Amino acid sequence: MKKSNAVLSLFAAGAMIVGGAGLSYADADDLKVSGFGAIDFYVSSEANDNQCSDTNGNANSTNCKEMQFNVPYAEVDFEKTVGSVTVRLDLDFNGTGNNIAADDVEQMRFDWMLPVGQELGLTLTGGIFNSPVGFESQDAPDKLQVSNGQLFNMVPSNLAGIQLAGGTDMVSGSLLFTNDWRDPVPFATNAPTATPPVNSVGEENTLGATLAITPMPEVGLSIGYLGSGIKPNEDTLDIILSGTIMPSEDLSLLYALEYVTNEKQDGMGITLNAMHGKHGATVRYDTVETDGVTAEPTSLTIALLCSLEENLKVKLEWRDDDPDVAGANSTDATTLQFVALF
Repeated sequence: MKKSNAVLSLFAAGAMIVGGAGLSYADADDLKVSGFGAIDFYVSSEANDNQCSDTNGNANSTNCKEMQFNVPYAEVDFEKTVGSVTVRLDLDFNGTGNNIAADDVEQMRFDWMLPVGQELGLTLTGGIFNSPVGFESQDAPDKLQVSNGQLFNMVPSNLAGIQLAGGTDMVSGSLLFTNDWRDPVPFATNAPTATPPVNSVGEENTLGATLAITPMPEVGLSIGYLGSGIKPNEDTLDIILSGTIMPSEDLSLLYALEYVTNEKQDGMGITLNAMHGKHGATVRYDTVETDGVTAEPTSLTIALLCSLEENLKVKLEWRDDDPDVAGANSTDATTLQFVALF
Protein backbone atom coordinates (compact mmCIF):
# COMPACT_ATOMS: atom_id res chain seq x y z
CA MET A 1 0.00 0.00 0.00
CA LYS A 2 1.72 3.14 -1.14
CA LYS A 3 2.35 5.43 1.84
CA SER A 4 -0.21 3.30 3.57
CA ASN A 5 -0.23 4.36 7.17
CA ALA A 6 -3.46 5.39 8.81
CA VAL A 7 -5.47 7.87 6.75
CA LEU A 8 -2.57 10.17 5.86
CA SER A 9 -2.22 12.53 8.74
CA LEU A 10 0.98 13.55 7.05
CA PHE A 11 2.50 15.21 10.09
CA ALA A 12 3.32 11.58 10.89
CA ALA A 13 5.35 11.17 7.71
CA GLY A 14 8.43 10.72 9.85
CA ALA A 15 6.87 7.79 11.62
CA MET A 16 5.93 6.34 8.25
CA ILE A 17 9.51 6.55 7.04
CA VAL A 18 10.91 5.05 10.23
CA GLY A 19 8.44 2.19 10.15
CA GLY A 20 8.59 1.61 6.40
CA ALA A 21 4.88 1.15 5.75
CA GLY A 22 3.59 1.15 9.28
CA LEU A 23 4.73 -2.42 10.03
CA SER A 24 5.01 -3.67 13.57
CA TYR A 25 8.37 -4.97 14.70
CA ALA A 26 7.02 -6.67 17.80
CA ASP A 27 8.14 -10.26 18.22
CA ALA A 28 5.61 -12.51 16.46
CA ASP A 29 6.07 -15.73 14.56
CA ASP A 30 2.54 -15.96 13.18
CA LEU A 31 1.70 -15.11 9.57
CA LYS A 32 -0.66 -12.15 9.22
CA VAL A 33 -3.01 -12.01 6.24
CA SER A 34 -5.04 -8.93 5.35
CA GLY A 35 -6.36 -7.12 2.32
CA PHE A 36 -9.16 -5.19 0.71
CA GLY A 37 -11.27 -4.75 -2.37
CA ALA A 38 -12.76 -1.63 -3.95
CA ILE A 39 -16.21 -1.71 -5.56
CA ASP A 40 -17.03 1.32 -7.71
CA PHE A 41 -20.38 2.51 -9.06
CA TYR A 42 -19.97 5.17 -11.74
CA VAL A 43 -22.90 7.52 -11.32
CA SER A 44 -21.72 9.81 -14.11
CA SER A 45 -18.63 10.25 -16.28
CA GLU A 46 -18.73 12.99 -18.91
CA ALA A 47 -15.31 12.03 -20.29
CA ASN A 48 -16.86 8.76 -21.53
CA ASP A 49 -19.74 10.34 -23.44
CA ASN A 50 -20.00 8.87 -26.95
CA GLN A 51 -17.07 6.56 -26.40
CA CYS A 52 -18.88 3.24 -26.95
CA SER A 53 -21.25 1.53 -29.35
CA ASP A 54 -24.92 1.21 -28.42
CA THR A 55 -26.93 -2.01 -28.49
CA ASN A 56 -27.56 -1.52 -32.20
CA GLY A 57 -23.85 -1.39 -32.97
CA ASN A 58 -23.72 2.34 -33.64
CA ALA A 59 -20.16 3.43 -32.86
CA ASN A 60 -19.39 6.44 -30.65
CA SER A 61 -22.99 6.86 -29.62
CA THR A 62 -23.26 6.04 -25.94
CA ASN A 63 -21.56 6.16 -22.55
CA CYS A 64 -20.72 2.61 -21.45
CA LYS A 65 -19.32 3.59 -18.04
CA GLU A 66 -22.19 5.47 -16.41
CA MET A 67 -24.47 3.47 -14.10
CA GLN A 68 -22.04 0.54 -14.21
CA PHE A 69 -20.33 -1.37 -11.39
CA ASN A 70 -16.66 -2.28 -11.40
CA VAL A 71 -14.10 -3.88 -9.11
CA PRO A 72 -11.02 -1.90 -10.24
CA TYR A 73 -8.60 -3.66 -7.93
CA ALA A 74 -8.18 -5.78 -4.84
CA GLU A 75 -5.17 -6.63 -2.72
CA VAL A 76 -4.01 -9.45 -0.46
CA ASP A 77 -1.14 -8.79 1.95
CA PHE A 78 1.03 -11.30 3.81
CA GLU A 79 3.33 -10.32 6.66
CA LYS A 80 5.52 -12.24 9.07
CA THR A 81 7.93 -11.04 11.74
CA VAL A 82 10.70 -13.16 13.20
CA GLY A 83 12.93 -11.37 15.67
CA SER A 84 14.02 -8.03 14.19
CA VAL A 85 13.08 -8.83 10.57
CA THR A 86 9.65 -8.38 9.01
CA VAL A 87 8.91 -9.77 5.55
CA ARG A 88 5.91 -8.51 3.59
CA LEU A 89 4.28 -9.51 0.30
CA ASP A 90 1.49 -7.39 -1.23
CA LEU A 91 -0.31 -8.89 -4.23
CA ASP A 92 -2.49 -6.67 -6.41
CA PHE A 93 -5.41 -7.97 -8.45
CA ASN A 94 -6.64 -5.63 -11.18
CA GLY A 95 -9.63 -6.06 -13.42
CA THR A 96 -12.44 -4.56 -15.44
CA GLY A 97 -16.12 -5.28 -15.08
CA ASN A 98 -16.71 -8.82 -13.83
CA ASN A 99 -13.16 -10.00 -14.48
CA ILE A 100 -10.27 -9.71 -12.09
CA ALA A 101 -6.87 -11.37 -12.20
CA ALA A 102 -3.49 -11.33 -10.49
CA ASP A 103 -1.58 -8.47 -12.05
CA ASP A 104 1.23 -7.14 -9.92
CA VAL A 105 3.49 -7.65 -6.94
CA GLU A 106 3.10 -4.30 -5.26
CA GLN A 107 5.58 -5.08 -2.51
CA MET A 108 8.04 -7.87 -1.77
CA ARG A 109 10.23 -6.49 0.95
CA PHE A 110 12.09 -7.09 4.16
CA ASP A 111 12.47 -4.60 6.99
CA TRP A 112 15.40 -5.25 9.29
CA MET A 113 15.63 -3.28 12.52
CA LEU A 114 19.40 -2.92 12.77
CA PRO A 115 21.03 -3.89 16.07
CA VAL A 116 22.88 -0.56 16.10
CA GLY A 117 20.85 2.63 16.28
CA GLN A 118 17.68 1.06 17.67
CA GLU A 119 16.97 4.24 19.60
CA LEU A 120 16.57 5.91 16.19
CA GLY A 121 14.57 3.05 14.71
CA LEU A 122 17.32 2.53 12.15
CA THR A 123 15.81 0.17 9.58
CA LEU A 124 17.14 -1.36 6.38
CA THR A 125 14.48 -2.12 3.77
CA GLY A 126 15.17 -4.13 0.65
CA GLY A 127 13.17 -5.42 -2.31
CA ILE A 128 10.16 -3.81 -3.96
CA PHE A 129 8.64 -1.31 -1.56
CA ASN A 130 6.27 1.64 -1.50
CA SER A 131 7.89 4.97 -2.25
CA PRO A 132 8.28 7.29 0.75
CA VAL A 133 7.97 10.34 -1.54
CA GLY A 134 4.62 12.03 -2.15
CA PHE A 135 1.45 12.78 -0.24
CA GLU A 136 -1.31 10.61 -1.68
CA SER A 137 -1.87 6.92 -1.06
CA GLN A 138 -2.45 4.49 -3.90
CA ASP A 139 -4.64 2.05 -1.95
CA ALA A 140 -8.34 2.68 -1.44
CA PRO A 141 -8.44 2.18 2.37
CA ASP A 142 -5.87 4.94 2.84
CA LYS A 143 -7.20 7.48 0.34
CA LEU A 144 -9.11 10.54 1.44
CA GLN A 145 -11.09 10.31 -1.82
CA VAL A 146 -11.69 7.84 -4.66
CA SER A 147 -9.31 9.07 -7.37
CA ASN A 148 -5.73 10.29 -7.19
CA GLY A 149 -4.77 13.81 -8.16
CA GLN A 150 -2.49 14.98 -10.94
CA LEU A 151 0.57 15.18 -8.68
CA PHE A 152 0.31 11.47 -7.84
CA ASN A 153 1.93 10.37 -11.11
CA MET A 154 4.78 12.86 -10.83
CA VAL A 155 6.42 10.69 -8.15
CA PRO A 156 6.88 6.89 -8.09
CA SER A 157 4.40 4.56 -6.42
CA ASN A 158 6.93 1.78 -5.84
CA LEU A 159 10.70 1.46 -5.90
CA ALA A 160 13.02 -1.55 -6.24
CA GLY A 161 16.24 -1.41 -4.25
CA ILE A 162 17.25 -0.59 -0.69
CA GLN A 163 16.32 2.09 1.82
CA LEU A 164 17.98 3.04 5.09
CA ALA A 165 15.60 4.99 7.36
CA GLY A 166 15.55 6.25 10.91
CA GLY A 167 14.80 9.19 13.15
CA THR A 168 12.84 10.45 16.11
CA ASP A 169 9.28 11.69 16.54
CA MET A 170 10.38 15.18 15.48
CA VAL A 171 13.02 14.54 12.82
CA SER A 172 13.37 11.52 10.55
CA GLY A 173 14.68 10.67 7.12
CA SER A 174 15.88 8.03 4.70
CA LEU A 175 18.48 7.34 2.03
CA LEU A 176 17.52 5.43 -1.13
CA PHE A 177 19.46 3.46 -3.74
CA THR A 178 17.08 1.88 -6.26
CA ASN A 179 16.54 1.01 -9.89
CA ASP A 180 15.77 4.04 -12.01
CA TRP A 181 12.08 4.67 -11.35
CA ARG A 182 11.55 6.30 -14.75
CA ASP A 183 12.59 3.16 -16.69
CA PRO A 184 9.22 1.88 -18.00
CA VAL A 185 10.41 -1.28 -19.80
CA PRO A 186 12.90 -3.56 -18.01
CA PHE A 187 15.34 -5.19 -20.41
CA ALA A 188 15.02 -9.00 -20.47
CA THR A 189 18.64 -10.18 -20.68
CA ASN A 190 17.74 -13.88 -20.78
CA ALA A 191 16.58 -13.68 -24.39
CA PRO A 192 19.56 -14.54 -26.64
CA THR A 193 18.51 -12.24 -29.49
CA ALA A 194 16.93 -9.52 -27.36
CA THR A 195 17.73 -5.88 -28.00
CA PRO A 196 17.02 -3.24 -25.38
CA PRO A 197 13.93 -1.09 -26.01
CA VAL A 198 14.60 2.49 -27.04
CA ASN A 199 13.04 3.86 -23.87
CA SER A 200 14.95 1.52 -21.55
CA VAL A 201 18.12 2.52 -19.70
CA GLY A 202 18.67 -0.63 -17.71
CA GLU A 203 22.01 0.33 -16.15
CA GLU A 204 20.73 3.52 -14.52
CA ASN A 205 19.92 3.89 -10.83
CA THR A 206 18.09 6.35 -8.64
CA LEU A 207 19.63 8.02 -5.62
CA GLY A 208 17.17 9.65 -3.27
CA ALA A 209 16.60 11.03 0.19
CA THR A 210 13.72 12.11 2.41
CA LEU A 211 13.55 14.39 5.41
CA ALA A 212 10.55 14.96 7.67
CA ILE A 213 10.50 17.63 10.37
CA THR A 214 7.50 17.57 12.70
CA PRO A 215 7.92 19.97 15.63
CA MET A 216 4.22 19.68 16.47
CA PRO A 217 1.12 17.91 15.07
CA GLU A 218 -0.23 21.20 13.75
CA VAL A 219 2.64 21.71 11.33
CA GLY A 220 5.17 19.48 9.62
CA LEU A 221 7.52 19.68 6.67
CA SER A 222 8.36 16.71 4.45
CA ILE A 223 10.94 16.88 1.65
CA GLY A 224 11.64 14.09 -0.81
CA TYR A 225 14.26 14.00 -3.58
CA LEU A 226 14.78 11.40 -6.31
CA GLY A 227 17.33 11.48 -9.09
CA SER A 228 16.80 9.76 -12.42
CA GLY A 229 19.10 8.60 -15.20
CA ILE A 230 16.58 9.30 -17.95
CA LYS A 231 16.34 12.84 -19.28
CA PRO A 232 14.61 15.26 -19.67
CA ASN A 233 12.80 14.58 -16.37
CA GLU A 234 15.97 13.92 -14.44
CA ASP A 235 15.54 15.11 -10.84
CA THR A 236 12.30 15.26 -8.87
CA LEU A 237 11.73 17.31 -5.73
CA ASP A 238 8.62 16.93 -3.59
CA ILE A 239 7.83 19.36 -0.75
CA ILE A 240 4.85 18.95 1.57
CA LEU A 241 3.70 21.30 4.31
CA SER A 242 0.99 19.67 6.38
CA GLY A 243 -0.57 19.35 9.78
CA THR A 244 -3.55 18.18 11.78
CA ILE A 245 -5.58 20.39 14.08
CA MET A 246 -7.84 18.85 16.75
CA PRO A 247 -10.47 21.38 17.90
CA SER A 248 -12.11 18.58 19.90
CA GLU A 249 -11.60 14.89 20.64
CA ASP A 250 -13.83 13.73 17.79
CA LEU A 251 -13.00 16.44 15.22
CA SER A 252 -9.76 16.58 13.24
CA LEU A 253 -8.81 19.00 10.47
CA LEU A 254 -6.02 18.00 8.10
CA TYR A 255 -4.33 20.27 5.56
CA ALA A 256 -1.56 19.50 3.08
CA LEU A 257 0.16 21.80 0.58
CA GLU A 258 2.30 19.92 -1.94
CA TYR A 259 4.73 21.16 -4.58
CA VAL A 260 6.40 18.75 -7.04
CA THR A 261 8.93 19.81 -9.64
CA ASN A 262 11.20 18.19 -12.21
CA GLU A 263 12.97 19.54 -15.27
CA LYS A 264 9.80 19.56 -17.37
CA GLN A 265 6.87 20.00 -15.00
CA ASP A 266 5.74 21.87 -11.91
CA GLY A 267 2.76 20.67 -9.94
CA MET A 268 0.94 22.29 -7.03
CA GLY A 269 -1.88 20.92 -4.93
CA ILE A 270 -3.84 21.55 -1.75
CA THR A 271 -5.84 19.01 0.23
CA LEU A 272 -8.22 19.79 3.08
CA ASN A 273 -9.92 17.08 5.12
CA ALA A 274 -12.28 17.21 8.08
CA MET A 275 -13.19 14.08 10.08
CA HIS A 276 -15.90 14.01 12.73
CA GLY A 277 -16.06 10.56 14.25
CA LYS A 278 -16.72 8.10 11.40
CA HIS A 279 -17.72 10.77 8.90
CA GLY A 280 -15.57 13.14 6.86
CA ALA A 281 -15.21 15.40 3.86
CA THR A 282 -12.26 16.14 1.58
CA VAL A 283 -11.56 18.95 -0.87
CA ARG A 284 -8.56 18.69 -3.20
CA TYR A 285 -7.35 21.10 -5.89
CA ASP A 286 -4.29 20.58 -8.07
CA THR A 287 -2.71 21.87 -11.24
CA VAL A 288 0.31 20.95 -13.39
CA GLU A 289 2.36 23.25 -15.63
CA THR A 290 4.49 21.69 -18.38
CA ASP A 291 7.39 23.52 -20.05
CA GLY A 292 6.56 24.58 -23.58
CA VAL A 293 2.83 23.92 -23.12
CA THR A 294 0.48 26.83 -22.53
CA ALA A 295 -2.30 24.70 -21.02
CA GLU A 296 -2.31 24.21 -17.24
CA PRO A 297 -4.87 21.49 -16.51
CA THR A 298 -6.60 21.69 -13.14
CA SER A 299 -8.64 19.23 -11.11
CA LEU A 300 -11.13 19.89 -8.32
CA THR A 301 -12.28 16.98 -6.18
CA ILE A 302 -14.88 16.88 -3.41
CA ALA A 303 -15.44 13.66 -1.50
CA LEU A 304 -17.61 12.46 1.39
CA LEU A 305 -16.41 9.57 3.54
CA CYS A 306 -18.10 7.27 6.03
CA SER A 307 -16.84 4.22 7.93
CA LEU A 308 -19.90 2.02 8.35
CA GLU A 309 -17.80 -0.51 10.25
CA GLU A 310 -14.09 -1.12 10.66
CA ASN A 311 -14.16 -3.39 7.60
CA LEU A 312 -16.42 -1.33 5.32
CA LYS A 313 -15.94 2.25 4.13
CA VAL A 314 -18.09 4.27 1.74
CA LYS A 315 -16.96 7.24 -0.36
CA LEU A 316 -18.85 9.52 -2.71
CA GLU A 317 -16.66 11.63 -5.00
CA TRP A 318 -17.38 14.42 -7.45
CA ARG A 319 -14.46 15.46 -9.64
CA ASP A 320 -14.08 18.16 -12.29
CA ASP A 321 -11.15 18.07 -14.73
CA ASP A 322 -10.44 21.19 -16.78
CA PRO A 323 -7.86 20.57 -19.56
CA ASP A 324 -7.39 24.33 -20.09
CA VAL A 325 -7.35 23.81 -23.85
CA ALA A 326 -9.23 26.03 -26.29
CA GLY A 327 -12.33 24.25 -27.54
CA ALA A 328 -12.15 21.51 -24.87
CA ASN A 329 -14.71 21.50 -22.09
CA SER A 330 -14.15 20.41 -18.53
CA THR A 331 -15.51 16.98 -17.62
CA ASP A 332 -17.26 15.96 -14.43
CA ALA A 333 -17.41 12.50 -12.87
CA THR A 334 -19.30 11.18 -9.84
CA THR A 335 -18.29 7.86 -8.28
CA LEU A 336 -19.68 5.88 -5.35
CA GLN A 337 -17.12 3.51 -3.85
CA PHE A 338 -17.33 0.75 -1.26
CA VAL A 339 -14.05 -0.40 0.30
CA ALA A 340 -14.27 -3.82 1.95
CA LEU A 341 -11.40 -4.88 4.20
CA PHE A 342 -10.42 -8.18 5.75
